[in-house]
Amino acid sequence: MRSLVEVVARAGPGGRTVLPVVRASGQLAVRRTGPVTVHLVATAFGPLGGDDAEVRLVVEPGAVLRVRSVAAAVVLPARGDSPPSAQRVLADVDGDLDLQLEPTVVAARAHHVATVTVRLGAGGELTLSEQVLLGRTGEQPGRWTGTTRVLRDGRPLLHTTLDLGPGAPTWAPPMAPRAYASTTRVRPGPGVGTATGVDAVRLPLPGGWVSTAWGDALDRVARADADLHPGSRPAAQPVLAGVPS
Repeated sequence: MRSLVEVVARAGPGGRTVLPVVRASGQLAVRRTGPVTVHLVATAFGPLGGDDAEVRLVVEPGAVLRVRSVAAAVVLPARGDSPPSAQRVLADVDGDLDLQLEPTVVAARAHHVATVTVRLGAGGELTLSEQVLLGRTGEQPGRWTGTTRVLRDGRPLLHTTLDLGPGAPTWAPPMAPRAYASTTRVRPGPGVGTATGVDAVRLPLPGGWVSTAWGDALDRVARADADLHPGSRPAAQPVLAGVPS
């Protein structure tokens, strides 16, 4: 099944943000849940192998848009020889985009391909968070292939692809994490320095940073990633993201 979500955020009177376009079709619905917030809502199980979803976002100058989801997405395998399920996010941002969806859980035998492409204008700001868990409780991991591209005025700031799970060329013990989290923050101005944690790292970008963490438990991985955000309070105890509980 093919799904399409389209949201346009525009600066309105008095500094407000208006959303002249909020629409969706297929397995996804979109609802405005706050002055600058929309939530994606799954209307069917999945995605299943072969399903294709595209999310198109436009944030015009002076506008703010926060995009969330109401629950984790559980990727399921399809019967037979179906291709991987896919989700593409395409965002043109001249305002402020905050895109933080609930985790993606990839069930055994499923393969999900996720792509996020953000084209920032000169004054565009971005906060992007991704969290992935391979396999539900008590089952083998699925496979997730994720690509993130961030451009500023057509010039690349970040271009990374990560392939995790059975069948991925670089996924083999002892480097076979089942959980992954990443946050990207970009805004006009100077970047921040490099920082490291337990199975986590933050790297500078022009005008921002990208942090990643990996391990066996998603809650630990998400916390390790958050501990590297500038201004965050460090964890009281070490976060052993790579050690099973």
